[in-house]
Amino acid sequence: MARLLIVDDDPDARRLIGLVLRRAGHEPLYAEDGFRALELMEREQPDLVILDLMLPGMDGFEVLEAMRQRPSLATMPVVVLTAKAQLEPIVESKPMNVHAYLTKPVSAETLVRTVQEVLTEVRIPASGERWALEIACVESWPGCAGELLAAALAAALAEHAPTLLIDVEGNGRGAFVFDLEPRMSLEELEAGVDPTRGLGAPREGLQVWSVDRPLGPALVDRVAEQLTSQARFVVWMPGEPLGPVAARVLPRCQRVLLTFESHGPGLRRARAVLRGLEGIGIGLPAVEPVWVRRWAVPEPWTEAQIRHRLNDVPIRTWPVDPVTAYRALQEGRPIHEIEPESPTARRIREWVAELVPLI
Repeated sequence: MARLLIVDDDPDARRLIGLVLRRAGHEPLYAEDGFRALELMEREQPDLVILDLMLPGMDGFEVLEAMRQRPSLATMPVVVLTAKAQLEPIVESKPMNVHAYLTKPVSAETLVRTVQEVLTEVRIPASGERWALEIACVESWPGCAGELLAAALAAALAEHAPTLLIDVEGNGRGAFVFDLEPRMSLEELEAGVDPTRGLGAPREGLQVWSVDRPLGPALVDRVAEQLTSQARFVVWMPGEPLGPVAARVLPRCQRVLLTFESHGPGLRRARAVLRGLEGIGIGLPAVEPVWVRRWAVPEPWTEAQIRHRLNDVPIRTWPVDPVTAYRALQEGRPIHEIEPESPTARRIREWVAELVPLI
């Protein structure tokens, strides 16, 4: 059973759609306008939104834009259900969180089938099924603190629910940042050894899986299939963001945090990665560019200028002190625990506060 928010100003339409979906085993919620819809989305976190475009006060286009601007709503899946004449502009704009378009009137069979297809696509669990929220941390440029971000997020999320850090980069960094060694070799995986034997537990609530050499896509699929049920949060380290391993991992993820630095090559590479990911269907808002702002390094650009150089996409800023980063690696501890009141740690807590309500 999924919780579905039906947004339509016609009370008869709301009632009929709700009746059809309730008979299909879902729990409907109702909003008569865009303002009420956003309020319910924030409070109730429905699994899917069925959205009419012609609404009083705030129309459906404005609702979609408001969702895009709010991290807690940006990846919430939407099915647009509206009159045929209203579909053309929304189809052309291709909002990333709109997964399907239906025209009124729609048959009960088509509505139920479409809703189920979207729920399956975004991997909303059936009643009683365990489901993990999967997040990927990737670097657009080598040395962009991707391993520090992955380790900090995983450790902070583990304070709220069982969390798994899966490192398939093939160089062991996911284990090394916790002062561990990879517990599984490529030869063992190829020989059919159960991937769960490679799990290590550096602390309560957190397990780490890492491997000594790069995996092929088929082995990545097997690791994902056998490990992701072990936790409610899964943080991936898939390596090169445009490589074959990432091509297997990133489509699974509800969030992709792409770290980059603001020097010229770093920005050019970040633009290239964003274009490459969009070309395979992975784009905003699922992808969040993260500017690693190093405190001790003079920055020639403001945040607004950096956004402009990335074609005006929204970005996050993560302040990182190089001295604190070195201490974290030296001590085998997540960076946010070294200086708990630093801007580095505060930003990790902000991310976690956004992610925890999504499970």
